[in-house]
Amino acid sequence: MVRISSSPAPASAPIPQNGEVDEKRLDVLHRKRRRRVRDRDAPSAELREWEQAAQKRAESRPHPPGVILAPAGMDEEHWTSPHNDTSLWTLQLAEAFGTRSLAVLSTFMDQLERLCKRTIWDEKAQQWRLDENQFSAALAMINTIKPKNEMEAALAAQMVAVHLLTMKVAARALRYEHEAQTVAATGKLARTFTLQMEALQALRGKGRSTRQTIKVTKELHQHVHYHDARGDGAILAQPHKPGAVATAQRTALPSAQQTGEVVPIASRARKARV
Repeated sequence: MVRISSSPAPASAPIPQNGEVDEKRLDVLHRKRRRRVRDRDAPSAELREWEQAAQKRAESRPHPPGVILAPAGMDEEHWTSPHNDTSLWTLQLAEAFGTRSLAVLSTFMDQLERLCKRTIWDEKAQQWRLDENQFSAALAMINTIKPKNEMEAALAAQMVAVHLLTMKVAARALRYEHEAQTVAATGKLARTFTLQMEALQALRGKGRSTRQTIKVTKELHQHVHYHDARGDGAILAQPHKPGAVATAQRTALPSAQQTGEVVPIASRARKARV
């Protein structure tokens, strides 16, 4: 028997006349929650037109290999194919990781499995289960990178791990803004992901090149300056060219001598100083 207090009971759980309370109705943990359904408008005509083009783009993308986890007891699980063709699924994994080695596939799958969290409780199997969506998302990310060999597949797996860790640390940094170390770690992880992208491009020969090419050209040209030296209209041409001589055509300067001296030469005879 459960004693009833004198406080009024909620309207959702009326008190029966006989004084007894249904314990099932008091079990809040297993009570079904009522969800409020909001009224939503129909998609617009523009969005419907976009839907057709988006559907074609989605169908043209490669289909990533999914995964199904089967419980094996003791919180252990086996990853299996999401469809009944195991050989086709193995081929999908080989294409996603860029390898034909079954050992490489098994190693990468085990490593990706450890990245996922056990957040789902399986009542029937009585054990915690991994999130299949998270595992399949990791495979889809690697399939998008399209590694060409095992080294690129290893870098792609590391990028998945850094992404998951970045989102986890970023969520804590947004919740606890006073933790400076957490905020700084978020920035470092984001930069690490960028460096991994650059490393992937470098492996594929598409990285940044440090070579600098300078092209030098030689052009020959000649400048000619014209000067009016005396102001009498005589033009003196002075070309800018090695070995060139400036020439001019002008009349001789006036002189008292008829011997042809242009400028009179001073005599050595000088008057004695006083």
